[in-house]
Amino acid sequence: MIAGKLTSSRTTIWLAAIWLAAMISIAVPGLLWWLPWSFFSTPLVVISGGMLFTLPGLALLRWLHPSPLHGFERLAYSASLSCAVLPLILLFSEPIGWRWNGLSAWLVIGGCAVLALWPQTSAIRRTAPASGNWRQAALPIQPRHHLIGWVLIFLTGAACAVRLFLVRDVPLGFYGDSYHHTVITQLLIDHGGLFRSWEPYAPAVTFTYHYAFHAMGAWWHWLAGIPATQAVIWTGQVMNGLAVPLMYLLSTRLTNSRLTGLWAAVIVGFVSVYPAYYVNWGRYTQLAGQTVLPAAAMAWLTVIDGALHLQRSWRQLAHQLVLAIITGAGLAVSHYRVAILAICLLVAYTVTVLVTAWPIERRSLIRFLTVGAIGAIGALLLALPWLWRVREGQITRLATNLVLNNSEASNPFSPETVGAAFQHGLFPLAALGLGSLLWRRQLGGIVLALWAGFAWVAANPQLIGLNGQGLITSFTVLIGAYMAIAPAAGAGIVALFRLIARLMITLPRHAATALVAVHLGSGLLIVGWGSYFQATILDPAYQLATPADLKAAAWIRDHLPPDAAVFVNGFAAYGGYVYAGSDGGWWLTLLTGRRTNLLPMAVGFEAIDPPNMLQIIREQHQAVQQFPIGSAEAAAALRSLGFAYLYNGPAANPPGEYLDPAQIDATPLYELIYRQDGVSIWRIR
Repeated sequence: MIAGKLTSSRTTIWLAAIWLAAMISIAVPGLLWWLPWSFFSTPLVVISGGMLFTLPGLALLRWLHPSPLHGFERLAYSASLSCAVLPLILLFSEPIGWRWNGLSAWLVIGGCAVLALWPQTSAIRRTAPASGNWRQAALPIQPRHHLIGWVLIFLTGAACAVRLFLVRDVPLGFYGDSYHHTVITQLLIDHGGLFRSWEPYAPAVTFTYHYAFHAMGAWWHWLAGIPATQAVIWTGQVMNGLAVPLMYLLSTRLTNSRLTGLWAAVIVGFVSVYPAYYVNWGRYTQLAGQTVLPAAAMAWLTVIDGALHLQRSWRQLAHQLVLAIITGAGLAVSHYRVAILAICLLVAYTVTVLVTAWPIERRSLIRFLTVGAIGAIGALLLALPWLWRVREGQITRLATNLVLNNSEASNPFSPETVGAAFQHGLFPLAALGLGSLLWRRQLGGIVLALWAGFAWVAANPQLIGLNGQGLITSFTVLIGAYMAIAPAAGAGIVALFRLIARLMITLPRHAATALVAVHLGSGLLIVGWGSYFQATILDPAYQLATPADLKAAAWIRDHLPPDAAVFVNGFAAYGGYVYAGSDGGWWLTLLTGRRTNLLPMAVGFEAIDPPNMLQIIREQHQAVQQFPIGSAEAAAALRSLGFAYLYNGPAANPPGEYLDPAQIDATPLYELIYRQDGVSIWRIR
């Protein structure tokens, strides 16, 4: 009833859109001027980005999704699917030696456009998917629901605009992960696809790191020519904005309520700290996995429902089964830990459906097991070229040690991380939503609760006496918990408005109109406030590489020999397994081609030549850092290791860096050759 009222008037929706634009312009000054300027200054980037994140998925849905989807739901689904399909294209083009470039990339996108827009030759079977409530009633698609689509489009556009505006002046991605993401993206571009050698940026000889995010950045480069440094930032922020329609899609599927889906979209786009905060950490690969997860959930949940209903033919199931196989393989190359979270969701849904539908006819159960086995085996076979490749690096060894041994590895999480996941009142809203879903006998409440529980046990298997602690971290689960919190909190908001509607029954007949106004007004206020919150979420403390570092890198390229070795600030990370950088000096190998004492952290998952390179780096740091940098012993150690220069950038995260400008300037052992905007470079005498 409320959803019908909410979408009954085009005029109301467009007025709301105008008010939304006005509120966002107040909350984020300059945004509405920046948007048209950005479009007209870089139209190819904008247009190619829109095509990149929609057309491959639309092509798949056009041929493989026989059940009805509304236009805006199809667009949301296609965005998730596109992020699964394009990385797989790179995987299967590698064995034939194909090297991608701008022309071939545009041919693929053009082919996807043809497939997506090809006229229908036969009527699509309108087989509605199961709804997710106790009786599995179908969620109807009515003509007026296209108005909900416009609301979702406005929300998605606003979320993407705010997120891109946020990074408009950011030259390089924030924090440590952004460095190796940029290196991997650059290597994909340089090799025209997948690679094994990390030269000239690192001595690794395998590539087994989940790469879907980097693949999307490389595709965008091939289409529009944007550099890898910017492709990483923009791809990450677009995926961040896509959380809005994808949470709508997943929430609607689990709760059987488009209105709940809309509120979940508002929450994840404008209220929740995560995933927006990922930009500070460069946590882009987890975000990519969580972008593919909704498509995998949509496909697999539909397969599960269809397998238990004998009236669904095998031909109808085949289409969804192919989608499930593709998205399953897409998850495997997107993020290994998010793939575990997706499995937890499928297990939660399967358990819920089987228990609530019991007793199940034997034929249905056999078909269910058969379909599940076909889907799982199919996904494994499709991902097999990548899984076979993964064994070449260190990932399988590290994972095997965690699973087979009674690991005492630390798996900490801070109260701040928990608080951030539920910030802005999301905990009481989520609790109310879960209670409401269960009270109304909807499967979604059970599924969300089980999903959260299974995910936490997967991160902490010691709770049930199993090994594997650290295979998936509590931190990963908590910062990804918005996928379960947003649907539950959205259901909580709908429950509150349902209560208001009941209180208004005794009021005059215009009370329903007033309720719609309250709905829209509340949403506008939340989005307006949330836009300001999201626009201020960038934390400069996480910016390691600054514009000053870019200027210094240009100077280094012009003034230092190509074989120069530069010692930069580094510290032991992950228990000393690798060394990480604390300022922009970490980026010098990528930006200048000069060797430093640091490698991208992801190299720790790869085979390296020589194999003991990580140990050599540890020993080098220990040999130097055991002495104060201003001492003769430190200078002698640096010279013996082949370093000729020191570099100190303006950033310091963590603080207390080894290279102290005051100590270095006070000794004649070093000669200052560059100092500008907080960057200092010294020659070791």
